[in-house]
Amino acid sequence: MSSIYGTLLSSMRFRPSEVKDRNTLLLEAESDRGRLLFCPAFRRLQQKAQVFSMEPNAAVRSRLTHSIEVAQTGRYIADQISLKLIERGLASRDECAALTVFVETACLMHDIGNPPFGHFGESAISEWFRENGRLLFEEANKDNGLHVSEAQSAAAVADFLEFDGNPQGIRVVTKLQRNNDEFGLNLTKTTIAAYLKYVRGNRQSHKAINSPFIKKCGYFSTEEQIVLDVWNELKYNSPQRFPLAYIMEAADDIAYCISDLEDSIEKGLLVKSIAFEEIRDDWLEEGMEGQDSDQVDEILRFAAEGVRDDGRKFTFTDFRTSLNRLLVEFAANQYIEFHDHILSGQLPSLIPSDTPAGKILDALKGYCRKKVYCHESVQRIELAGYRAIYGLLDHFSCLLVAGTARFSAALEYKTKDAKGRSIIIENKLLTLFPKNYILVYKEQLEKIESVAGYTLADEWVLRAHLITDFISGMTDDFATTSYQNLSGMRI
Repeated sequence: MSSIYGTLLSSMRFRPSEVKDRNTLLLEAESDRGRLLFCPAFRRLQQKAQVFSMEPNAAVRSRLTHSIEVAQTGRYIADQISLKLIERGLASRDECAALTVFVETACLMHDIGNPPFGHFGESAISEWFRENGRLLFEEANKDNGLHVSEAQSAAAVADFLEFDGNPQGIRVVTKLQRNNDEFGLNLTKTTIAAYLKYVRGNRQSHKAINSPFIKKCGYFSTEEQIVLDVWNELKYNSPQRFPLAYIMEAADDIAYCISDLEDSIEKGLLVKSIAFEEIRDDWLEEGMEGQDSDQVDEILRFAAEGVRDDGRKFTFTDFRTSLNRLLVEFAANQYIEFHDHILSGQLPSLIPSDTPAGKILDALKGYCRKKVYCHESVQRIELAGYRAIYGLLDHFSCLLVAGTARFSAALEYKTKDAKGRSIIIENKLLTLFPKNYILVYKEQLEKIESVAGYTLADEWVLRAHLITDFISGMTDDFATTSYQNLSGMRI
């Protein structure tokens, strides 16, 4: 049976796989999941915070456990959608089996680019480059004997002013998690498309893209060609969200809204009965009507009272299961109802904020913002994490103020540069960097050196990415320990 999904779900990779006996789309999708699950960057998520950094209580979620839960929710939504696609003749069973695995892998991968301390870590990197990036770029190029324009300076720091875990994740899986060559995990283009949440690069104007998904930068300048190749495979003539990315986003929204609340209760920051009473009050103020609204209200009432109408106990697990089921069914129905808009990438969301499903998610997010994310214990660790990442960048700034020749000499562990100046710190700092990351830097530099119009100024962007690759790959604990070591507080 020929279907649109026969075209959308491709097994094409950036390098043809060396395994010749994977002759079905499902096996190719399964291979992507395996490549991700066994890579170090995925394992490091176990020591990156979801909300509570360096948490001793193992029942409280890390980025790893959160990602696993997002993947389960994504599979649940994809399974519900698949049944409807098959029923309507929109996709075959084999295509739907592969679709579910592609969604699961994108969900597992969705936080893989997050730096230590999550969004606070992203802010630390972007703020540091906002304050220091242009000056360092200009000083490095004075050392190169070049005068750079304002436009060149702006272009050089653009990736870092919009630093985010989403575009960093593409770098991780396509370059940094390398095995034998430059293709990283060499995932299928379908998996990369399903992961791509935002469709704007930093070189593109918001006004030039007809898409709802341009709020954030979706990929860095260094991965622009990779994303263009993915869209070319999909026959997209302009930047467009891939249908499976809708499912991944909905799964993340459902999972984190509920899990952050549960973790806060587990840690004793919230009292369950009081929290649910207050959330229900917020919900009732919305005045929503309809069957979905009635179901949400019943779930919140049971959760607040701790008991069902028939006298049976109603636990947080019952709350999570009941609400998950409602939200998943809603998302799956939305996918089918607005199928054409999803295929064109124009539907803003599977769970719009003006629906009961969207309102309850907003209520949970709002409550956590008001009662949890601003809690003193969370703020204290986030502030320490911000200082650690900002401080690491301060320590590495000598690598960004050096000219290209001096940096190259430091990479080779030379003690003097071509101008006879001593190299004391830079070479020692570079020994701390993962060898794979340095190899990626060298490979990318070799590529751009062969491009017409290349100047020494272009190298600086790759060097800055090398530094942010190292920092963003750190766990929360390793980032703070590294900062203490480099600051002389700890040996």
